Amino acid sequence: MPASGRIAFFVALSAARVCSQTPEPDGWFAGDPHVHCDCGVAGWQTVTPEQVFAAMATNRLSVVALLADMGNGEVRDAARDLPKINGKDLPFSTPRRILHWDAEWHYDPNEDFEHKVIGGHLILLGLEHGERTFSEYTYPVIERAKQQKAVAGYAHMQFLNNAIPKELDCCAPLEYPVETALHTIDFLAEDVQGGGDSAIEAYYRLLNCGFRPGLADSTDFPCNPDTPVGTQLTYVRTADGKLSYRGWIEGIAAGRTVISRDGHREFLDLKVNGQSGPGDEIALARPGRVAVDVKWSATAPLSGRVEIVRNGVVAAGREASGTSAALHATLDFPESGWICARRMDSKGHEVHTGAVYVTVNGAPVRASSADADFFVQFIDNLLARTSPGGTWNHFFAHELDAAQARYRRAREIYVRIAADARARGH
Repeated sequence: MPASGRIAFFVALSAARVCSQTPEPDGWFAGDPHVHCDCGVAGWQTVTPEQVFAAMATNRLSVVALLADMGNGEVRDAARDLPKINGKDLPFSTPRRILHWDAEWHYDPNEDFEHKVIGGHLILLGLEHGERTFSEYTYPVIERAKQQKAVAGYAHMQFLNNAIPKELDCCAPLEYPVETALHTIDFLAEDVQGGGDSAIEAYYRLLNCGFRPGLADSTDFPCNPDTPVGTQLTYVRTADGKLSYRGWIEGIAAGRTVISRDGHREFLDLKVNGQSGPGDEIALARPGRVAVDVKWSATAPLSGRVEIVRNGVVAAGREASGTSAALHATLDFPESGWICARRMDSKGHEVHTGAVYVTVNGAPVRASSADADFFVQFIDNLLARTSPGGTWNHFFAHELDAAQARYRRAREIYVRIAADARARGH
């Protein structure tokens, strides 16, 4: 690694250290689920697992998933790193700090590779082994990972830019609405500053359609060199309140998360009816009210606005400054819906919780026909551009029929959801 890269790595991390205090309650564990040792770009930083482990101490992280490359090998030394995926924590992990090898998979459409795919980057956590594999769409890779009981998610949600993609870039997760609808994907992740709130808007749309993907944030360091390890992170509440890698990744899949684009220096504690938090469900036999409490805490003075979001719309909010604030609201739920909390500033969300689900009389969430229609149009765009004569058709030399069959199945689901939402007046 060039000397300048080494300095940037550690200076940036040192700047992120604010104090030994952590803002999250007991039973929550901060981590970064998307880190590499190398990004394959000449002159960019290369780090060792030992350096990543040291960075965990600097930013007070409990877990880092160190990802080898199961795809094009854009990340250098993939052949060296893939055999290190064995389902075990690295030997120098401790009971309070876990470093674990897992994998990312991608074949970027705009890179100079022999094989390319458009589906997006997958993060695969909890693998027992890893090897390079090719597929023209993401589901076969997800399926093989699931056979190892892995937790699978799409990275780079911020690349969507809150629109239906017309052009290709390296990383946009174009198949995310398909595999979410077909219940194969566990979580969605943003991992680069920028993109506004497009990742969150996609998350809201899916929640409004009745789906429950987990929500994560990460750095993609060093492929995102301006965001060192842990400066974007995911807090996870484990099921038993104890730290383990399996418990941490299963917490992501279950939606028991709070994400931060502000490093390990602020947290939102969301409680509904006094005890239910992100990932939990409250079942009401009939329309009713729930009490919502949000406590924001920070390890250094900050300012912004703390908000409660119901079904994608801000239901309550207050200005917050200093190191703590509290917000209370009582919300009516005539139908099934969901609740999140967030802290906003001029850049968008800095901290955001996973959803608490409120189910009324066992009915699914059907909060917005417009959001379901958006995904119908999103998949129509996929079908048109991957069909013969379409600009993305050449990416499918062998597996077009199988990929489009999944697109159509997912489209039918969103069509039904849109019709159901309209019938309910939404």
